[in-house]
Amino acid sequence: MAKRRRQVQPQSGVEKAFGQAMRKARKKQKFSQMDLHIATGLDRTFISDLERGIQGPSLRTVFRVAKGLEIPAAVLVENTEMSPQFVLPADDK
Repeated sequence: MAKRRRQVQPQSGVEKAFGQAMRKARKKQKFSQMDLHIATGLDRTFISDLERGIQGPSLRTVFRVAKGLEIPAAVLVENTEMSPQFVLPADDK
């Protein structure tokens, strides 16, 4: 049997900041990840990956999550930007 690779948990970045904003909003609504799955149709494991910053959301996903949490997408984006983990990738120029 193949040895399972361990996932690297990001410490900062846009994805990590979005995940924290998403988790905070979900817990404020007293939603479980399963509740959010039901409200959005997103897979529960994908929701977990988003919250841990392993996956980055598409624009469509940001709007689906916001609608499921019954908050404006702008609030999610603003809370992402205000997070201490929010770090834009360095320019590759």
